Amino acid sequence: MNPKKILQFSIGPIGAAFLSLITLPFVAWFFSVEDVGRLTMLQVVLSLSVSLFSLAMHQAYVREYHEEEDKQALFKTSLIPGLVVLFFVIAIIIFLPFSTSQLLFGINSPLLTFLLLVGVFASFLINFLVHAVRMQERGLVFSATQLAPKLFLLTFISLIMLLNLKANFKTLMLMNTLAILSSLLVFLCFTRDTWVPAFNKSVDTILLKKMLQFSLPLVAGGIAYWGLTTMDRFFLRSLSGFEELGVYALAVAIASSVSVVSSIFSNLWHPILYKWAKSEVEQSKVQSVIDNMVILVALIWTMAGIGSFIVPWFLPLEYKAIEYLVVACVAMPLFYMLSETTGVGIGITRRSKYSMYASLLAFSVNFSLNYFLIPNFGAAGAALATVLAFFVFFTFKTEVSVRLWRKTSRLKMYVVIFFYVVATSITVLTGANLKNFYLIWGVLFILTCLLYMSRLFENVAIIKNLIKR
Repeated sequence: MNPKKILQFSIGPIGAAFLSLITLPFVAWFFSVEDVGRLTMLQVVLSLSVSLFSLAMHQAYVREYHEEEDKQALFKTSLIPGLVVLFFVIAIIIFLPFSTSQLLFGINSPLLTFLLLVGVFASFLINFLVHAVRMQERGLVFSATQLAPKLFLLTFISLIMLLNLKANFKTLMLMNTLAILSSLLVFLCFTRDTWVPAFNKSVDTILLKKMLQFSLPLVAGGIAYWGLTTMDRFFLRSLSGFEELGVYALAVAIASSVSVVSSIFSNLWHPILYKWAKSEVEQSKVQSVIDNMVILVALIWTMAGIGSFIVPWFLPLEYKAIEYLVVACVAMPLFYMLSETTGVGIGITRRSKYSMYASLLAFSVNFSLNYFLIPNFGAAGAALATVLAFFVFFTFKTEVSVRLWRKTSRLKMYVVIFFYVVATSITVLTGANLKNFYLIWGVLFILTCLLYMSRLFENVAIIKNLIKR
């Protein structure tokens, strides 16, 4: 993929992260901490819906894309199973004898339940459409799909102030659902060359069976991964209430801006990786990607550690704890991004059950640590539990990949990651109150550069050649 394509794919995630950073302070200032906590529960449910109802067929679509000639038939085959399950579950929810909104948000409202179901359905379709655009390598269209939801949400939330609407959770929920629906309409327009012809395609049962064999083990893993990334919010709600949940959720949301790097990398990496796998790529190429990813992770982690004190300046006083929470929250997407490179052997060998095992193991660790740490440390305990669980997730995927595919050099990587985890744990447990502790982050990055000195020199040489060209 050439630099122009990389730039086109990068515009969307970078712009989306920027729009999120604008939206989050607005929500924090105009809505109560409790409503921010409820918004977090909404986002948790939407992410679960995508993980559960898709049956991980979007991942099977990505895996088989370069193997199948009829892309529209492949798209329909990947979409149909999850769509059937989704309609069945929605029908059950409609006739439940209790209020779904009361269970999730603490508010008994048929309107909230209706808006939730609409959001779930739209999010399900968006997930597949985004993957279709991604695999077609339509960089600008992909960027538009990333920008649209954030832009619509910012626009609709702004209407609350302009129209002098009541700033409560029902209004926030309505604006969020309208943003998702508007985004879906945009995506349908951009991808009509994929889904319109798919209507007339027949479902290949042999292909469907092959895709389900790959995807179904990932469903349990996907749910476990969802639990790994969201379980702390359920514990905080039950053990600490919506107020503590709101503070922690905002820290996670701010840290998720780092996910822009992870998103860009994943969207570029998987298509390239599977092309490499088809042509028997040299191991040195994969090792180079892993080494450079370790350097990038260390750089971002260091910047978060040094600059975290700036974040509370833009928020109300009740969010002061974000200063030390955000460092731990940044570690989560960084671990996931790194595991996408070190765990490549699982996807290449189609042994997807090991991704499920990694998620289940990390889920168990996170559950146990949340149970013991949150009663004593609150949001800090939740953050620390998730960091340690993600460390387990990353380590398991790395070691399994080595055994399934090819051996990679990883001792230096483990040394770097271990010290960063220790520094993050100290920051969280002490509330970032140790004098001059920020210097440790600089020391850790210098250590990383020393360990990967040869790779850095190699990168400098590559950059010089690019400049000459």
